[in-house]
Amino acid sequence: MTTVWDRDHPVATDGLPSGPLDVVVVGGGLSGLSAAYHAIRRRSGLRIAVIEAARIGAGASGRNTGMIGPGVAQSLTSLVRRVGPDAARALYEASLDAVRASRALIERERIACDLEVTGQLVVARTRADRKRLRQDVALRARLGLPHEALDDRALRDRIRLDSSGTDEDGPAALHHPTAAVVDPAKLVTGLARRVRALGVHVCEGLRVTRVRGDGVEVQQGSERTTLLARRVVLAAGSETPSLGLLRGRVLPLHLQVLATAPLRREALEFLGWHGREAVIGASRLFDYFRLTADGRLVYGGGAPRYGAGPRSFDGLERLMRERFAGVPGMDGLPVTHAWTGVIDYVLDGLPALGAVRGRPGVLQVVGWCGHGLALSIAAGEWIADLLDGAAASPLPWFRERPPLVPLEPVRRLACRAAVGTMALRDRIERGLRSGYRRSTVTAPVPTRSTF
Repeated sequence: MTTVWDRDHPVATDGLPSGPLDVVVVGGGLSGLSAAYHAIRRRSGLRIAVIEAARIGAGASGRNTGMIGPGVAQSLTSLVRRVGPDAARALYEASLDAVRASRALIERERIACDLEVTGQLVVARTRADRKRLRQDVALRARLGLPHEALDDRALRDRIRLDSSGTDEDGPAALHHPTAAVVDPAKLVTGLARRVRALGVHVCEGLRVTRVRGDGVEVQQGSERTTLLARRVVLAAGSETPSLGLLRGRVLPLHLQVLATAPLRREALEFLGWHGREAVIGASRLFDYFRLTADGRLVYGGGAPRYGAGPRSFDGLERLMRERFAGVPGMDGLPVTHAWTGVIDYVLDGLPALGAVRGRPGVLQVVGWCGHGLALSIAAGEWIADLLDGAAASPLPWFRERPPLVPLEPVRRLACRAAVGTMALRDRIERGLRSGYRRSTVTAPVPTRSTF
């Protein structure tokens, strides 16, 4: 296996800008680049620099599965429980707006990132999954949120997957029609090139060692210097605590992703996956997968790992093989790429956008919790509003900081316990399934090429 991050689409990097800046953005992912993009489009004379310690998109922005879909926190049910129905409705609607804004930006700037508006499916595997989806549908109806529940027949018309239970237990899937997929590496590097063309300094290989109210201190090799700026935007994701900010409030969770060789024609025809929708499992520890432009399967999920990254991808590959067991042409399909991405997780699942406490002139955007592809792009406009002096939105993610999880041993144990409990409950539910329903997978499929 090789890493997927091979720099096929490099960004020309600038040297250190001379003189004081209007804005310095710490972090060359989608949040930071989007903030720079919206700020420079509003006022073309601004002097802005984006500072990245490694390479543009080397973090979660370039290493995710490329799904632009709606959602905030772990689930809509947990979101309502946490912030109440009115705020939950507003947050979810904001995530839908973020999907539309992301697509609009990509199309407006003609970023070549294999954008496909495929829609997204949240698919049940067990009776317990169906019951959760049934509750979710009822909640969406009560909140007046858009939703489309699919029964077994409707799901089979889109994709044929192993499932248990019946329509009486709950829907087989939910469908989000506005969702899209992209190549995330192409997206982040394409946005960086566009930002640079607008006059923003894009600087790779500069490590920020200290965030000040009047700029940042940076190190390149053995040399240290200070970049002065009127405003600082901190968009460093899981690296935020290393800058001395939000320690114990931002938890680095490693997620794994695989990519296979292009699927064979018999597998695609067997699955009936003609719409090429992105798919997310409805379990507690869910899997997620999509097709690339050249027909590869990108598959992620399984148990996230706190702190150090996973040592092996064997477990994730087993999950993938199990998910597609019985599909012709999938058993021996080689895995060609494997990689990890580190998300910036916070305890209550809500991002934190706004001013940093005790740091006048410093704004932060952190805590996407795995929903960052759409939200981080949209957040650039929200950060630009704050740079212009606009009042923060009443949405509860405009806040100074997320909850604290004190002491490193506690954080590590809490993450392991939570993940272990969810994994155990999922295994128990799958063990109680009524069995493999061949009728949901092996029904005749009309011959049709999806390439």
